[in-house]
Amino acid sequence: MAHVRNFLFLFILSIMIGCGEVRDSLPQSNYPNITTNIQTLDKADPKEAIIVDGDTIKLEFDGKLTTIRLIGIDSFETKKNDKAYRQAYQNGHISIEEVLERGERAKAYIKALLSKRIENYLAYDEDFLDRYGRTLAYVWFDDHTMLNMKLICDGYAFPLTIQPNDKYAKQFQNCYEEAKAAHRGIWR
Repeated sequence: MAHVRNFLFLFILSIMIGCGEVRDSLPQSNYPNITTNIQTLDKADPKEAIIVDGDTIKLEFDGKLTTIRLIGIDSFETKKNDKAYRQAYQNGHISIEEVLERGERAKAYIKALLSKRIENYLAYDEDFLDRYGRTLAYVWFDDHTMLNMKLICDGYAFPLTIQPNDKYAKQFQNCYEEAKAAHRGIWR
């Protein structure tokens, strides 16, 4: 039942935002234990991207801007809000300024990554939209790396699994533990 619902939703979403080029799959990824057996990929131009924060970007599809919430990750906030204060408390009582600075570093890192890409693709898990109407996706680059994974592995995000979207949850957790132990990115 969920697969039928997701198929119908994807069909309607593709009409609304334009699918771009559809490919059957990408070759093997650059990450161990990660396969890219992806059924549907939507092509977007990263040069038109707007980086909202360390886990949300806006990409253009056929001239329409779509908000993408990166599946399986979370990052520090870039604005003072309740969540930023919770993050400060939950991360060893760091200051709110430190939370915002880490959030800005993650945002800048995404911008740098996207500026070096020619094209990227979206892959989906079980849900296609979150409760705020943002498209939920894994962003794959044409060099076979995944933006979501790269952000965690390089120390600019941490895992956040929201069921049923858990395709790479174990790999994200392992990568996070390695990045934090190695003091990469925002964990310095």
